[in-house]
Amino acid sequence: MRANTLIASQPDSAGYYAQQALAGAKKGGYRRQQAQALEYLGWLRYAQGDYPAALQRYQRAFAQARAVGFAKECAVLNGDIGQVLQEQGAFPEALDNFLSALRYYAAAHDSTHWAYSMLNVAAVEYNEHHYRQAIGSYQEAIRLLSRNHNEDDLTTSYQGLAMVYVDIGRYDQAEDYFRRGLKIFRLKKDDINVAIALNNLGDVFERQKKYGRARRYYEEGLQLATRSHDQSMISVCSAGLAQVLVYQADYAAAETYAARSVAIARRIKAQPVAKAAYLVLADAQAGLHQFEAALANYKRGKALEDSIYGSKHAAQLDVLRTQYQQYHHQQEETGHRYRIQQLERDQRISHLTLLLLAGVGLALLGLGWLFWRQYRATQQRDEARRQAQLATDRLSQLMNEAALHEAKQELGLKNKKLARLALSVTQKGEFLHEVKQRLEVIGRSADEEVRKQLLRLRQSIEQSGTSANEWEQFRLMFEEVHQTFFSELQRRYPEITPNELRLAALLKLNFSSKAMAGLLGISEEGIKKARHRLRQKMQLNPADNLIDFMMRVDTAEEQKTQETLP
Repeated sequence: MRANTLIASQPDSAGYYAQQALAGAKKGGYRRQQAQALEYLGWLRYAQGDYPAALQRYQRAFAQARAVGFAKECAVLNGDIGQVLQEQGAFPEALDNFLSALRYYAAAHDSTHWAYSMLNVAAVEYNEHHYRQAIGSYQEAIRLLSRNHNEDDLTTSYQGLAMVYVDIGRYDQAEDYFRRGLKIFRLKKDDINVAIALNNLGDVFERQKKYGRARRYYEEGLQLATRSHDQSMISVCSAGLAQVLVYQADYAAAETYAARSVAIARRIKAQPVAKAAYLVLADAQAGLHQFEAALANYKRGKALEDSIYGSKHAAQLDVLRTQYQQYHHQQEETGHRYRIQQLERDQRISHLTLLLLAGVGLALLGLGWLFWRQYRATQQRDEARRQAQLATDRLSQLMNEAALHEAKQELGLKNKKLARLALSVTQKGEFLHEVKQRLEVIGRSADEEVRKQLLRLRQSIEQSGTSANEWEQFRLMFEEVHQTFFSELQRRYPEITPNELRLAALLKLNFSSKAMAGLLGISEEGIKKARHRLRQKMQLNPADNLIDFMMRVDTAEEQKTQETLP
């Protein structure tokens, strides 16, 4: 099909020929050719960042391929559909499609396409912040692709691995991989991948607070994405550039780029990008003192974050991972059983051969041969069983080690989530407090009608302040990390109040007096008085440090818990 050779260089011509091929396939009733033409059209839409149109064509292609039993094409389309769903933030559905492709390639012993599917699975794990699994999947894919010496595929794989390194703070290694990819993509004049590499380098320097360098990379990436009409990368680079501009206090420009990113991301249903862009837009508008708009966009970003990374999606991903692991282990066990059955069959054949030899009169020689062959077959069978047991034991050991590492990593992630939650609630309280102060200042010089409207707005803001539900969410997440802290304090000091428990939790997290005041809705002087009352209730000496005391409350219990992990 001519469209295949024109996709990269002449997308309009490629689309024309693909449409012509689709029309011809429909006229002749050739479903397989219809599926192929629809797949090309979907790829073109995906390359342009038009995810809804790409998904619609991929799904039509999948229906045609499945109708004629075109299993290989179905596996390819599972990967295509998964990539679009991933860009839209539908991670459980994306993973389901990727694992379907993996099962097909495993059964077909197609290691190359199996590696491509592993890269897709790794991308989902990265987006869900499961970095250990993501690194393992990328490394497995790289190992398989290295056998084929395909530099293009390896370059793409290393770019994905580098994104994980950025998130875990290995910036030097991530920068090296991104620069290697950038050099290769420039030589090949692959503008889309050049834009992606530039955006990734911008992210590396932004996280290191090198905002000038980050801005240059984001701007160059945005220029290339705009020239290539890649809506997805235009939205991504715009959001990154807006974030840097916020850090540089250029709030007006930041608002412009963030609003552009939001508009494009909403149109193509790229939910993860829209979530990030909404939060950046809120920061820019807060810098411009547009507090109502900032609060509205902050809520939109948080709502998208909850829909993408909520507990329901996490549970769906865990179910899919478990199903695939069970399938993988069953395949290994089936292989071991098959090898044992082969050895037992060889043993039976050797018995029959020896009996025939004995029948011709070579009883002595035949009997000796029989014993020897039986001994060797028994040895081989026992060795096969021993190897199978060793493999099972090693698998069990690796699973235990992985569970221990996962538990420790999960505890670390819970600590980070707890700190982020407390900081988010604190920032919200400080932000709303500042808005209320500004409304009060404005009201002093306003007429009676305006003051009434400002009063209603202030009451609305107070109603959206730190709620009992938010405190309950904070308490539940705090107890996931420090399971015995509250119960231990209540056991030692039965008269301790709920507000004092909240203060104790914030002291354990080592929050400043200003942050605690914003979170508890009182002044810093009130915090000092509350700390004094808490010290008296706990009968601490003047030389005792209150924060150190809180740090030690449940330390022994936490150590016991970690020692009992599998």
